[in-house]
Amino acid sequence: MKINKSVEQGVYVLLMMALQKDHAPVKSHVLSQILGVSDSYLKKILMKLAKAQLVVSSANKHGGYRLARPITDVSLADVLMALDDDKAITFKHLSQAIFDDKQHVKEGEDKILKALEAGQAAFYQEASKLKLSELLHEYAYESGVFDWEKRLDEAD
Repeated sequence: MKINKSVEQGVYVLLMMALQKDHAPVKSHVLSQILGVSDSYLKKILMKLAKAQLVVSSANKHGGYRLARPITDVSLADVLMALDDDKAITFKHLSQAIFDDKQHVKEGEDKILKALEAGQAAFYQEASKLKLSELLHEYAYESGVFDWEKRLDEAD
C-alpha cells in the first residue's frame, strides 16, 4: 500500500498547529520551512485540509492557519479522506480482452471489486480509530508549547 506524501505532511502540519502556543495561527511559509517542503505545495495541502474543515485560515498581518476543531477530534482517516486523491477503485478491464465469456469476466471483476471495497472500508474504519492527539503528550496540545515562527528564527 502506498500513501501519498501529502498525507504524511498533512498529519505533521495538523500536529504542529495543535502544538502552536496558545493555538495562534501559523503562516504557511513557517510550516513549509520547518517541514522542508515548498510553500506552494504546502498551500495546496492546506487548501484541501480547509475544504475538509480540518483547518481554517485568516488573511491578515497576524493570520495564518489553525485547527478548525480540537486535535482530539481529528483522526487519521480524516486526513486520508482529505488528502488521498486516489480513493476510487478502478479496473482497466484487461480480462475482457483475454477471455470470451464476458458474463463470467464481469462476475469475477465484481467479486474482486467487492473484496477491495470491503478492505478499503476496513482500512478507513481502522484509521478513524486513531486520533492524532494520541501522537502527542496531552499537556503539549492543551494550550500549545511551541511558537513555530520563533523557533524558526532561532534556527537561523
